[in-house]
Amino acid sequence: MRWEASGVVLDPWNGSGTTTLAAQHLGFQSIGVDRNPVANVIARLRSDAGRCTGDIKRPPKPRTRDTERFRRDPLAAWFDAEAIARIRDWHRVIKKLDVDLYTIGMVALFRAVRSLTKSFEGSNPTWVKRAKEESSLIYLDYSEVDLAVEREIYFVSSRAAEHPKYSAPITLIGGDSSALPIADERIDVVLTSPPYLTRIDYAVAYTRELAILGIDISSDRRLRSGLMGTTLIRREDSLDLSALGGAGKSLLERIAQHDSKASSGYYLKQARQYLDDLTAGFDQLNRVCKRKATVHLVIQDSFYKDVPVPLAEICIEESRARGWDLELQERFEVRRSLTALNTAARAYKKGDVEESVITLRRG
Repeated sequence: MRWEASGVVLDPWNGSGTTTLAAQHLGFQSIGVDRNPVANVIARLRSDAGRCTGDIKRPPKPRTRDTERFRRDPLAAWFDAEAIARIRDWHRVIKKLDVDLYTIGMVALFRAVRSLTKSFEGSNPTWVKRAKEESSLIYLDYSEVDLAVEREIYFVSSRAAEHPKYSAPITLIGGDSSALPIADERIDVVLTSPPYLTRIDYAVAYTRELAILGIDISSDRRLRSGLMGTTLIRREDSLDLSALGGAGKSLLERIAQHDSKASSGYYLKQARQYLDDLTAGFDQLNRVCKRKATVHLVIQDSFYKDVPVPLAEICIEESRARGWDLELQERFEVRRSLTALNTAARAYKKGDVEESVITLRRG
């Protein structure tokens, strides 16, 4: 990739910030957009790691207190009230820190809660169970919570201290790829990997971290339903079938005609919803990119049952329809894909899964 040093790099699906971190290392200004607040915290830590200094002090030893209110906390899906109360003590301390130490503290708290709730994880690493009864909760006293959090603070701080400092500016935005808060014709280069069309729910993968931030996705579905690739179905989509390319239309037709249960209902709606989000994202890239800008996409194809999902072909078609030219497509065989995590889908015979690196240039 070659462009002027003053150019701006964008990742509209920035996730944990790999693109913005790479741009920073190369000395380029970058913008990362993601709707997931947990991903944004992690991306901020990665970008600021070399500048994070200072200590995070343990909260005061708790006095006798009424912990009943913590039974309604989002963390009550895994912990007893006393453990939650201490986690909230740590959260209050961390929220008062400056931004650099805040990200260290929050990522350490994320890691501690994940470690403590490992027994709720199954074979699918993107799904976490919840306690079905009170006896299944994790019971910890304050000292056990302190030990877990301080261990992670030490680990995250040590890793952060190893990172060099970079001066290239990074802007991280909590926002939606279908409504980018960026001025027209601002971007020189887009480097991104959009969420794939699978049965992997990206919000559920961060259930515990979101609970720390006070978001219970089991009762408040706004964040989860708004994320691209969600398995929740919104009330309506705005997909314009007449404007959709042939590969996208063919995929929808094959899903609708599949003889498995709910293919013509729920699963068709999910695929339509995904393509609606994807095409809206491409519309936004058309708006924010300069003339002659380049887009680099990392795309993984997948399967719906035994129906191929040619996501790379769909992305190329939708880009061309918006005036972009394909400059390069490199294909790589993927031996372990996200599709394999769905045990029910393994019953269907599939071909090889490919990952593509696609380069497009705006005309």
